[in-house]
Amino acid sequence: MFGKVFVSYVRTRIGFKPLSTIYAPASSSSSSSSSSSSHGFDKEAYFPYKKWQELDMHQKQEFIQRFVKNYRHQYPSSKTNVSLKGLIIGMDEHNDSPSVFGIFYNDIWKSFKNEPEKAGGSLIPMKSGNRFSHPSFRQLLIQK
Repeated sequence: MFGKVFVSYVRTRIGFKPLSTIYAPASSSSSSSSSSSSHGFDKEAYFPYKKWQELDMHQKQEFIQRFVKNYRHQYPSSKTNVSLKGLIIGMDEHNDSPSVFGIFYNDIWKSFKNEPEKAGGSLIPMKSGNRFSHPSFRQLLIQK
């Protein structure tokens, strides 16, 4: 018990949200999903792209290759390009996918899932400080 309280305290002191705000109880999650949508349906159910955990290894590796190429195209002078390139070395040989790309994928997925829609069903581009808000990153998402 002391460990949980201490970790929660440390996380809040260094800028993380308390665990209780990150993990909602299971009983309230079902009511929050139905109340989160103003149209009475779960927007996530109609979003045409898979989540990271739904992808198989081939799809993950395909996303990673395309992500690194797109990131290099969008931010050619970024030093991050070297790190990304280093992370994918040997990925095919070892049949794995670096977990950090799952975080990137989920960030892209969430940013486009939460975009407001026009009446015609097309998406209104959001202007935000997110590095992955450029429309080219949406094309990297894998369809269901």
